[in-house]
Amino acid sequence: MDYRFEVKATPFDFFKMSMKKTYRSPVGICNIVFFIAAVLLTLRFFKGASPLAQAVMVLMCLLIPAVQPLGVYLRAKGYALAIPRGLVLEAGSEGLRVEAGERSDRIVWSRVSKVIDTGDCVVLKLAGGSGYFLFNRILGDKREEFIDYVNRKIG
Repeated sequence: MDYRFEVKATPFDFFKMSMKKTYRSPVGICNIVFFIAAVLLTLRFFKGASPLAQAVMVLMCLLIPAVQPLGVYLRAKGYALAIPRGLVLEAGSEGLRVEAGERSDRIVWSRVSKVIDTGDCVVLKLAGGSGYFLFNRILGDKREEFIDYVNRKIG
């Protein structure tokens, strides 16, 4: 095999990727606008509001900077837990070999539909919708070389 990587994804890997994706999209812009509006409304109307309305205003101000990242982290933790321990991905001339414990699968290059470079990781997308995430810290200095290699194989 030409390349061998031990896939150890942490919740923080998925959290960082999700937060970047969110805040580089129209949803992220809406989140920022909502947060600014909530802070401005709270500053303007807080003193004259009832205790219940004040609690709702404070909750609105905490929603984007505190509650949303917590929810994203909990979802990322679930993603990281779904990856089996000891997952090893090897790439060679015939395709990919994926080992997880005692289980081993071979994936021919024709099943790899594309390579997606997200900046934080490389996703090997397989036909049928599944795929493998290889984060930059796993790929190390072989990142660009590996992307070129896979693109040549599936090209």
